[in-house]
Amino acid sequence: MSKANLSSSGNIILDLYKWRKPLVLLTFIALVLGAVISSPLIITPKFKSTSIIYPTTTNSISQALLVEHNPYRKDVLEFGEELEADRLLQILNTDEMQAHIIQEFNLFKHYNINREDLHANTWMNLAFIEHFSFRRTELMSIKIEVLDEDPTLAADMCNRVVDLIDVVVKRVKQKRAEQALVILAKRDIDLSTRFFALHDSLEVLRSHGVLDVSVQAERLTEYYAKALSTGNNTGARALKKEFTNLAQYGGDYFRLFEELELVQEQLSIIRFEKENISVELNSELTNRFVINRAIPTDKKAYPIRWLIVVFAGMSAFIMTLVLLYIRQTISTANIE
Repeated sequence: MSKANLSSSGNIILDLYKWRKPLVLLTFIALVLGAVISSPLIITPKFKSTSIIYPTTTNSISQALLVEHNPYRKDVLEFGEELEADRLLQILNTDEMQAHIIQEFNLFKHYNINREDLHANTWMNLAFIEHFSFRRTELMSIKIEVLDEDPTLAADMCNRVVDLIDVVVKRVKQKRAEQALVILAKRDIDLSTRFFALHDSLEVLRSHGVLDVSVQAERLTEYYAKALSTGNNTGARALKKEFTNLAQYGGDYFRLFEELELVQEQLSIIRFEKENISVELNSELTNRFVINRAIPTDKKAYPIRWLIVVFAGMSAFIMTLVLLYIRQTISTANIE
C-alpha cells in the first residue's frame, strides 16, 4: 500500500474518531426514532396469508368424461402448465373477482374509504393492489397472498379468492352455454320440421308402392326376366307396369330418403351437443387444484421492524458523516 493510501486511511480513521460523538449521538437518535416509528403505535402491523393452487388442464365435463375417442381429451387429474396458469391469473385479476371480494368483506368500510368520495374506486383499487397479490411461481403454480391487520380475516379472504375462481368461470361458461343452447334449440326445431316434412313426402310415395328402390328394382328385374322366359305375358305386362311406377317415383323416393338420413344425422349431433351443454350447466368440475389453503398466521409480515431500524441508523450515520465532511471542507477552504 502506498504512503498516500495509508495517509488517506489514517485521515478517515482520525476523522471518524474526531466526530465520534455526533456520529454516535445522531445514529442512536435515528435508531430510537426508527424503533418508535415502526412500532405498532405508529404503523399498524399486517399479517400475510398464502394459498397455493395449480390450474387444471380442462374444466369441461363433457370433453373430459363423456365424449369417447376424443383426440383433444385430457386427463381430469392432470395439472396445468404455463398456458393454463396464465389463464388462471387472468381470472384472478378480473374486475368481477375484485368486486366479489370487496362486496363480501365490505372492504370500503374495512379500509376506511368513503363510497361517496369522487375517487373512491381509485382509492379502492390502490388498496386492493396493496393488500392482494397473485403471481405465477417457477413451478407453474399460482401463489395468492393477502395482507391484513386481522390474521383471521386475511386467511378468510385468501381462501375466498380461491373458491371464487370456480364461481367466475362458471358464470362465464353459463352465459356462453345458454347462448349456444338457444342456437341449437332453433336449429333443432328447423331440422325437426324438415324431418317430418320429408317423412310425410316419403309416406305419399310409399302409398304408390315405392318402398325400397334398389331392392324393388332388383326383384322386379328378376321376376320380369323369369316371366319372359316362361312365356307369362300377363305377368310380364304387370311387372312392366310396376317398373313404370318405380321409374316415375323411384328417383324422388331415393333423393328424399337420402336427405331424411342426413337430417336425422344432423339432429342426432345437435341433440348430443345439447345434452353435453346441459351437463356442463348442471354439473361442476373444479378449475384448480388447491395445494395449500390459507390459515391465520401469528407472525406479522409488515412492517419489518429490524430492517426499518437498521436502515434508519445507517442512513443517519452516512448523512451525518457526509455533512461533517462538507462542513470541514468549507472551513478548510475559508482558512486558505
